Amino acid sequence: MHGPETPGTANPAAAPDALRPPPGNPRFPAVDGLRALAAIMVLVGHTSFLSGVNGRGHIGAVLSRFDLGVALFFIISGFLLYRPFVSARMDGRAAPGVLRYGRRRLLRIVPAYWLALTVLAIWPGLGGDVFGHVPVYYLFFQNLQIGWLQGGITTAWSLCVEMQFYLVLPLYAVAAARLLRGRDPALQARVDLVFLAALGAASFALRTWAYDDPGADTISWTVAGSFLWFAFGMMMAVVSARWHRATHRPAALALIDRRPLLPWAVALVLLAITTRIGLPTAGPQFYSTGDWFWEHLLYGLIAVAIAAPATIAVLSPRALPHRLLTLKPVAWLGLVSYGIFLWHHPLTEQFIRVQDWTSHGSYFVYTGVVFVVATACAAASYYLVERPLLRFKDPRPKPPPAPSAPADPDRVELARAG
Repeated sequence: MHGPETPGTANPAAAPDALRPPPGNPRFPAVDGLRALAAIMVLVGHTSFLSGVNGRGHIGAVLSRFDLGVALFFIISGFLLYRPFVSARMDGRAAPGVLRYGRRRLLRIVPAYWLALTVLAIWPGLGGDVFGHVPVYYLFFQNLQIGWLQGGITTAWSLCVEMQFYLVLPLYAVAAARLLRGRDPALQARVDLVFLAALGAASFALRTWAYDDPGADTISWTVAGSFLWFAFGMMMAVVSARWHRATHRPAALALIDRRPLLPWAVALVLLAITTRIGLPTAGPQFYSTGDWFWEHLLYGLIAVAIAAPATIAVLSPRALPHRLLTLKPVAWLGLVSYGIFLWHHPLTEQFIRVQDWTSHGSYFVYTGVVFVVATACAAASYYLVERPLLRFKDPRPKPPPAPSAPADPDRVELARAG
């Protein structure tokens, strides 16, 4: 990329390579802030759990549900990665190349993860004998056995799910293109939404069933058991591609356009509900099948409501959600949010004694220290490793052919005379 990076910009050419959409696709600048929010929620959820705050009063009950940041990450992935495919299909354009798509995903995910995994395994140390199980932890197999989940970067189970989704997505996109390409966009949207809803419901049912079957206990930690959240994001991508530029938008979308804070109000109501239905808070956490069912569904719905103004709404730059999510510090945190996610969890365990520094507000000091150190590690990872490599996400445009030199009139005349 040439020129300064501008997280939070709507101009694809000015966006950092890490956040730039495939060529020919729009930028959704407020999504940068959603990434920051998701990363902070996951971090705060972990510090509150390890410190025991989760079991204390109303604040603890709310913080205990901040692991829904994972659902928000999955919905963002489903939206941003599927939208170029569905938009190209509806517009009759060529779909993104699968090889280019794969290269973009690998460069975005793998180098930063390998760096964090290696450094953190050396200090402060990780469980699971990372260097003795290189294929498990370096090749994203961590979520395939319960015993492996507690090794390496423990939060990376969700990263393994993301990698599985990256493999599934182009298969679905190609199948949908063969079935729907050339048909009326309205019909394409309806069929696509029905298929995605059915796949999401099937995944949800499988996850719920597997919870009570000891022989299927890893399903919940794979894309097969988590696809509902990705499906929500993909459905939002279909809605965006179909109606983003439409003159007359459906009433529900028009309402969100006019009242962009309404989905966030819905998210707050749903979050409050999760604190009143008996879901486990402080560890050890024991879930009933009903708890497992309602938490997964409500987390997905809350994440959809949080993401709606930044994804399916057509926001005025003056709208409060847009202004908050595109603030420069917030957008910058979104830029390095992947690193925050990777680095923070081992640090929550390393800095747990920070709580002893003060007798009041120690949890906030502890969380602040983890946040600052994790963000510093994420920034170093981004600027020293990720950004240089991400310049190769897309092929370099071929330079235009050099203009041919004008003919010398004297030489032309001599040639004719000869």
